Amino acid sequence: MSRPFALLPAGRRLAAGLLAALLLGLSGCEGPAGPGPQGESAPPQSPEAVTTQAAEASALPTESLPPALPEPEDAEAAAALYEAVPMDYEPLEREAAGPNAPIPAPRYRRDDAGGWRRETEPEGPAVLMLTGDLMCQTRQQEAAATESGYDFRDSFTYVAPVLAEADLVIGNLEATLSEGAPYMAEAPSVEGKPHLNAPAVFLEALRGAGFDLLVMSNNHNCDAGVRGVYDTLDRVEEYGFIHTGTFRGSREPRFALAELKGIRFGVFSYSCLFNGKQKHFTEAGQRLLLNPYDPDVAAADAAAARAAGAEYLLVYIHWGSEYTNSPNDSQRRIARELADAGFDCIVGSHPHALQPFEFLQAADGRRVPVFYSLGNFVSHQRKTVTKDTLILRLAFVRDPAGAVTLSELGYIPCRVFQSFLDHSYAVLPLTEPYAGGRRSRLFAPAYERITEILGPGIPALGEPPN
Repeated sequence: MSRPFALLPAGRRLAAGLLAALLLGLSGCEGPAGPGPQGESAPPQSPEAVTTQAAEASALPTESLPPALPEPEDAEAAAALYEAVPMDYEPLEREAAGPNAPIPAPRYRRDDAGGWRRETEPEGPAVLMLTGDLMCQTRQQEAAATESGYDFRDSFTYVAPVLAEADLVIGNLEATLSEGAPYMAEAPSVEGKPHLNAPAVFLEALRGAGFDLLVMSNNHNCDAGVRGVYDTLDRVEEYGFIHTGTFRGSREPRFALAELKGIRFGVFSYSCLFNGKQKHFTEAGQRLLLNPYDPDVAAADAAAARAAGAEYLLVYIHWGSEYTNSPNDSQRRIARELADAGFDCIVGSHPHALQPFEFLQAADGRRVPVFYSLGNFVSHQRKTVTKDTLILRLAFVRDPAGAVTLSELGYIPCRVFQSFLDHSYAVLPLTEPYAGGRRSRLFAPAYERITEILGPGIPALGEPPN
């Protein structure tokens, strides 16, 4: 399955420090949020190492965007416009493997106002289900390899019936999907950083599982360069997903609008960090194609979404320290900024571990739910902290005065298994009826960990495992 690739000669590699320092800017994010290993268990890092990584991964400057540039027609034209220096591998030429079965029609279509609507709308409240990081790493790719391509559908066999109960399913796509770059199974790291590039057919599994909307701003956006950003957007649209968090230029809204049950939701995706590979982008490319968090920009985006008709604003924010169940001071500060800026629900990603839930009271009196991290929803990572996960369930109705109200709030505890009944990297619900009678001696300990981390302010749905 693998195709050969080659690293560039040393003479063509970036002399790094100076150029990276020039392109990296200050952002509204602070604290030890640097990139860590994406695969094997990693030992705790020293404060010095964390500080160094945080400086390396500082998000990009976010003053006002430059004037609109010509919109590139494809990835090659985008690279000619926005690439500062080539990536540290020879580009590959290969076709994307096709899906293993017909892809179902998307549940949402574009409306005349530039948003998305469900084709059919059953009765009842508007139900959203949210997950954490959707990763497609080395061992997942190796397990999914077939004679003709890849098949990642095993991972979602047990959660697809649960997600089917939602009107809108959202997850964080933490991968690039570029056939012109080596996959992670071919090159686990590039330029000393984990290289999260995956076959585009990974999206078949996400569509089959029931995902409708992918948030995409995270520290691996730049792993396959400018071409990777464009290739990923092309593939995501080919598979029929709503998306936000990376962009083709200045003309796209920095949020997605989705209407269901007569309620219009604005969905946003920001990252507090990138992994140093943004140095391959021009400054304009960094500003236009990516979505670094800045409090003033986020507040302006929230106002723009309200002006476009959004009634409830949900934001994913890529932040925090990896492999810990405890949010840091920076996360708490940014959560306060987002709540005061007008966002109605805040969802964290990046730590690869679950973190607590709480309500914040915004400056205008709104009660804003904050999920500091939903952890990994699927990955190849081996540490216990990376395998505990959940499906967040939110239900909305209009109150008698016509205001949008969060009427139900809860989560379904889950765990990722490297193998379960011959299904590789499978996500399993832990509670009945969602578990469907399936059992494992690992269910009860995982349930206890998850419920302790999330805390008493939000219920775990279903009957606990025995």
